[in-house]
Amino acid sequence: MSNLAFRACYSDWKLVRTRQVVQIVFEVPLADADAAYEILGGMPNSSKEQWFGIAAIQEARAPKQKRDWRDMTPATQAGIRCEEPAFTAFLKEQRSDDWHEAGNDPAACVRLICGVTSRAFIEKDQRSRVIWKQLDDQFQAWKQVEHA
Repeated sequence: MSNLAFRACYSDWKLVRTRQVVQIVFEVPLADADAAYEILGGMPNSSKEQWFGIAAIQEARAPKQKRDWRDMTPATQAGIRCEEPAFTAFLKEQRSDDWHEAGNDPAACVRLICGVTSRAFIEKDQRSRVIWKQLDDQFQAWKQVEHA
């Protein structure tokens, strides 16, 4: 089976008001031009429309270096924890009064427990940082026992 796709770089676009369309220009490396021409079926035929799909190519990226938990700010840690289903389960089970008072929302529950109006304030207040650290330590211990 022959190749049905080719690589091209988006380079320009032009509004054609008289036809109510936009012309989108993609550039193909010269070495790939013959293959692209073949895939497109040669020169365009104005009497016959031929449609093609265009998809972005995701560039391979180097894997992100995993940051150490201790190097993250308390606000970042809290944001990450609030997205974890296990942390939500922990709050429901171990801090049920706070959980219900916070409207069953992990972020609101953490703010309530730490005594702040925003998780960003956890790192600005020593007492809130200590409370967050204790809460996270309790979660870790709970997770070890409950989900060993």
